[in-house]
Amino acid sequence: MKTNILPLLLFLALSFIFPGIALAQTSVKKQQVPQGYKLVWADEFESSRLDTSKWRYRIGKSGTSYQRAENVSLKDGKLWIDLKKEPYKTMEYTGGGIISKFPVKYGYFEVSVKIDGGYGWHESFWTTWTSGFENQLPEYKEMPRLEIDCFEHYTKHDQHIFSYGAIQWYPLHGDVNRDFKTTEEDLTQTYNTFGFEFTPDYLNYYYNGQLLKTVDTRALPQHDQYLWLSCIANQPDAVPSGLVSFDNIRYYKISKSDYNMRKTTFIEYLDSLKGPQSSSGTDLWIEAEDFTTQGLWTKKQDLNNVVLCGVTDKDKPCNKDGLEATTHIKVKEPGTYYLWVRSRDFSASPAKRRFKVTVNGQITETEFGKHSKEGYEWEFGGTFSLPKGKISLGLLDTSQYYVRTDKLLLTTDSEFKPSGIGAPSNVKHSK
Repeated sequence: MKTNILPLLLFLALSFIFPGIALAQTSVKKQQVPQGYKLVWADEFESSRLDTSKWRYRIGKSGTSYQRAENVSLKDGKLWIDLKKEPYKTMEYTGGGIISKFPVKYGYFEVSVKIDGGYGWHESFWTTWTSGFENQLPEYKEMPRLEIDCFEHYTKHDQHIFSYGAIQWYPLHGDVNRDFKTTEEDLTQTYNTFGFEFTPDYLNYYYNGQLLKTVDTRALPQHDQYLWLSCIANQPDAVPSGLVSFDNIRYYKISKSDYNMRKTTFIEYLDSLKGPQSSSGTDLWIEAEDFTTQGLWTKKQDLNNVVLCGVTDKDKPCNKDGLEATTHIKVKEPGTYYLWVRSRDFSASPAKRRFKVTVNGQITETEFGKHSKEGYEWEFGGTFSLPKGKISLGLLDTSQYYVRTDKLLLTTDSEFKPSGIGAPSNVKHSK
């Protein structure tokens, strides 16, 4: 029999020191539960058959495999997913999985799993807004939707790397976060615990009791979720066989009073990421997604920012006029303004996603998106003498290669350098 987990030590999350909240912890193999959470449901997979009052099988085509109920079995206190190279319903591989029949929302969720790790197979513990995709309800089409990927082992990664993240599907589409963890443990040789804590204010990811990342959920969709344990083939030349083994899945909840105490540290940490909210001068904070004429630019979710994205070679054919997004704002105080732009770049293959800005008809010499750091950073764009009244702004996609821009700042303070997310918009836009 498996040991009773209720007496396990609670995870002392509030002792983490912010802002280095994700760095103040050490890797702990022993299972630990975030402070204040208590077990409310679990499946230890100790039966000889799947409990079909809790679970349904994942059945159907996905990736390069067809998922079958026959590939899922329970044995020796484990849930096994068999991975096979076999022709079935036009597919060359079969995988499998299970999906919860009951909805859950907030709480701490974890699985203990030993992955197969073979090339071409994609193992995961994740959530969606529906228990399967066969019969989509009409209301799902315009329902705000969020997917949480507690862990995914990508098909081309070795046995020491996994991914975790979240995807917003509607009303905007894009990654809330997508991160990767390199482990000392060989994920194919030992059972490891992957967990996430979903709350109205934040989303925490855990690996073997270690807090990996905290993400702000206050502006994200909040809805019931269904739990998925699955493995599919995702390459046409995946290895011919394998096994994924889940030891358990557990769901914990926290009381309202305990949560109100617990959330303070995480909210303070998230708010610290905003950076300074004002300078000693006049500041015009401008959200790129609020530009009134967007041309071929599109509004998307990216790294928990609502941003404006330029055209790519995968999109519709470019019209030169569509490469510029434009808007107008009002300047109340005339004077010399210093331009800062918050743009996305990548440490791998940097400085390829370039664009320029026009300020009242004057184009910047600077090309933005060239800071060579992973994620969003502020880049200086020069000085502009602006009159009182209505001025024009433009974003010109000069690379036509996955450009992303989040925010602009025009400030009269020559010494001010923005950092973090910056302040909310304080201007009105017009055409």
